[in-house]
Amino acid sequence: MRELFILAFLVSSCLRLWAGEVYFTGFENFVVGEDKIIGTDSWLGSYAGNRLHGVMSEAQHGVAGIGNAAFIGGFATTITKTTSSNSVFVRRPVDLDPLALNQEVATFSVVFGIKDSTVARRDNFEFLIYNRSNVLLGGLQFDNSTLEGINKPRRLIYRLSWNTSTSSMQYVLTSFNFLPETLENLEFRINYRTNRWTALLSDVPIFQDISFYTGTATKNFGYVIAKMAVATTTSTSILPGDNYMLFDDYSVRTDALSMALDVTRTASGAAKLAWNEEAGYSYQVQYSSDCATWKTDLAGSSHTATLTQFATFIDPTPTIPQRRFYRIKRTYP
Repeated sequence: MRELFILAFLVSSCLRLWAGEVYFTGFENFVVGEDKIIGTDSWLGSYAGNRLHGVMSEAQHGVAGIGNAAFIGGFATTITKTTSSNSVFVRRPVDLDPLALNQEVATFSVVFGIKDSTVARRDNFEFLIYNRSNVLLGGLQFDNSTLEGINKPRRLIYRLSWNTSTSSMQYVLTSFNFLPETLENLEFRINYRTNRWTALLSDVPIFQDISFYTGTATKNFGYVIAKMAVATTTSTSILPGDNYMLFDDYSVRTDALSMALDVTRTASGAAKLAWNEEAGYSYQVQYSSDCATWKTDLAGSSHTATLTQFATFIDPTPTIPQRRFYRIKRTYP
């Protein structure tokens, strides 16, 4: 029996938005037990039958209010390699081409937590994004094997990124750490048109609007794998610790870009525009007196966004006519 999570968990409530949702599971309809993910609801994986992944009930994992949750890891034993890889993983294909659907943005989200080992061996856990041709495009690693002192993991977070110099994926250390034995919300947001992505951990950006994948492989969305990268291996065996990753509310969605414009007045009476903008796109404020002829000559009314955020613009016209209409034109090179 895997040890329960015994520390307090930070559990954020999740609002499920059906518009654009491609796949969601809270594992409530899965059979509870070891080796109960592969073969259910089209889930695939490695090392089937070796007790290294499955589904826990709430009574087993001990986190009140979330019901069933999946796990990977948690069985410290010597296991003969079934492939050349040291990795144990599960995945569920979604097979998307966001641009072909005219929906630039794909979002993956999951609630997860990592339980530390009670033995000397420790491993690393990852969420990795692959395309429809099984090519790795990016992801995050949660390092539970690098120690600072006796039996104290540093809990580093690495970003997997394409290195154009070596034409290979590399691990890039971020400035963030993950919390021990605490459930956190992880979100990947990828814009397949601008090739930029953001990763949020409990709503805090680990990185924001950076290049996603710069290699030659096709950029689309095949699946995300939950993976345990076993740190202790031999030429014929893997020797994982009994650390494990619990994960739940596994979701993939796609969305077209939307833009909401709000117009108010400042204390001095000037028109103030506010809208949400996407990094990499250009924005032009236009105005009109009749909604027929639109002008673009306001000073400072055009720019290219460097971050995905809310933008504001104050009409610099000294005296604004009683009636003036505004709109924002968004373009992409």
